[in-house]
Amino acid sequence: MPLKELKYSEVQVGDEVTPFVHTFEKMDAIIYAGASGDFNPIHVDSDVAKLAGHPNVIAHGLFNMALLGKTITDWIGNPGNLKKLSCQFRGRVIPGDTVTFSGVVKAKEDAGQLVILGVWAENQDGTRVLERAEATVKLP
Repeated sequence: MPLKELKYSEVQVGDEVTPFVHTFEKMDAIIYAGASGDFNPIHVDSDVAKLAGHPNVIAHGLFNMALLGKTITDWIGNPGNLKKLSCQFRGRVIPGDTVTFSGVVKAKEDAGQLVILGVWAENQDGTRVLERAEATVKLP
């Protein structure tokens, strides 16, 4: 069953994006490496990651950004309505970390029916792993 497509008139400044929670597993990194072609060993080989100073393999930054995008598109109901997404990768995610992807409506632009979202991701300790992030969606 398709998701309900969010309408511009239904959104107000201050509304929260429905959060998405994901617990990262090493297999996520292996699958993402195959999908992206990024086989940097810090993402797939625990021994190499430890030699590089990490406690274990680390998630690809773009994997986390993709989950942030999923969070937004699940909320708006139509992936084609996401027009822009930017963020800074600020912290590592290792197997066992639970990351919550969240956002809030910062502004609405009636011309073009654009909604500007402040978005972020943080781990179970409240450490932001994605921040200074913003998304623009165009809603019907």
